[in-house]
Amino acid sequence: MKESLVKTASAVSTAVFGGSSGPEGASAILGGGLLVWASKIFKSKIEPRKALLIGVAAGISATFKTPLAGALFALELPYRRDIEIEPFINAVLASSSAYLVSVVLNSPPLLNIHLEVIEPPLFILPVSMVFGFVTGGVVYLFTNAYRLGETSSKKMLSRGGYPFMILIGGTILGVIGFLDPNSMGPGHQLITFLGNASFTSLILILLLKPICTIVTMNFGGSGGLLYQTIIIGGAWGALVSSIFAPQLLPLFILMGMSSFSSGVHKTILAPIIFIAEAFGTESMIPVILATVICYFIVSSTIFYPVQPLTKTVEEELALERFYYKVIRAKPKELDKIKVSDVMTPNPIRLRSEITVKEAFEEFSKTSFRIMPVVDEYSKLIGYVKLEELAHLSMVSFDKRIDEVSLHKPLTLEKDEKIRGVIEKMIENSIDHAFVIDDQHQLIGIVSDIDLVRILLRYYTNL
Repeated sequence: MKESLVKTASAVSTAVFGGSSGPEGASAILGGGLLVWASKIFKSKIEPRKALLIGVAAGISATFKTPLAGALFALELPYRRDIEIEPFINAVLASSSAYLVSVVLNSPPLLNIHLEVIEPPLFILPVSMVFGFVTGGVVYLFTNAYRLGETSSKKMLSRGGYPFMILIGGTILGVIGFLDPNSMGPGHQLITFLGNASFTSLILILLLKPICTIVTMNFGGSGGLLYQTIIIGGAWGALVSSIFAPQLLPLFILMGMSSFSSGVHKTILAPIIFIAEAFGTESMIPVILATVICYFIVSSTIFYPVQPLTKTVEEELALERFYYKVIRAKPKELDKIKVSDVMTPNPIRLRSEITVKEAFEEFSKTSFRIMPVVDEYSKLIGYVKLEELAHLSMVSFDKRIDEVSLHKPLTLEKDEKIRGVIEKMIENSIDHAFVIDDQHQLIGIVSDIDLVRILLRYYTNL
């Protein structure tokens, strides 16, 4: 609870004193912290992680008056290509309750703006798809710029300490505020401003607002990124519209808001519903097309290091999180390690001609749940999982092991660098890879826990 209160105060002060951070950060942190604290006090069965997501949904809903988008954003954010289903009902209830309380208290909505979207012509459908594709490239540039900001702040922190980092960040923000005051702060005024801004002003906002956001969030500030990505996306849409279709400016602003936010946060449903709840449902088809295209263009790009691809098991999740933390801090270290340095040589294997019953006997002699299967020449042909064999009926006990479902293995060479191996295992959501020689014979095995141990050595010395 103490951490939640401190972070909330930090987020509020960041926004009040000119930092480019969203007010939803303070609400989400406080909402999540309160629910986690309450679940512990009242000994609730809700896991702290799920309680945090429910609180975040309530905080975002109360901030923007978007109950469904708040719930969806909290449930989509944990993964790049998955959604946290279990707390869905709780998140919707909390989000709706927060919305009702904010209405009763008459708290003003941040987006109390109506954009006049005219009936779009038919050609806007393919145009919106192209727009989503190009927006994916803009998201990619923003992601890499954000990484550069992270790296720079860490270097300054290590060289001059926290005060030095704060001084540099504050100086940069001060210069930006001098050049363009509109780029400072949360940006409440920008949505109205975008509808009447000149081409030069839009260029300036699109260049300085992302820099301001990156510096704020990496040089000691705190707060939300959702609102900032909405603002930046709106500026991007306004700029494109001013060049190609000025008469469709409101529509391009909405497409930019939804697609850019989706690409950064890797949430496909929440931005679309957000636009519908905040600005109305007129002309949603172009918004949906642009958002979906942008999402799939950059869905494999990493923005949050702790955001795994899918809802993986604990070991795979640990591998992914430690990898992205180490690779950002010490990217060249992992290039020194080869597969032969981490593999388990001469692993236990099953011969393809043995029966399922005999395979069970081999499994009973080990603590493994996965075993490779080789032919009579010791060439790797696949692998089996104990839990899948357990689903077979007893009539299958006399079948050869290679007649049941064999998994196609991820094969490696002993001289490969483990950086590439880790990326392959994360991308394919697998926890074992098999090392073969030039004759395709099995010589070793690499598991995710082996790789986690290697990463831990570097992580503890960051």
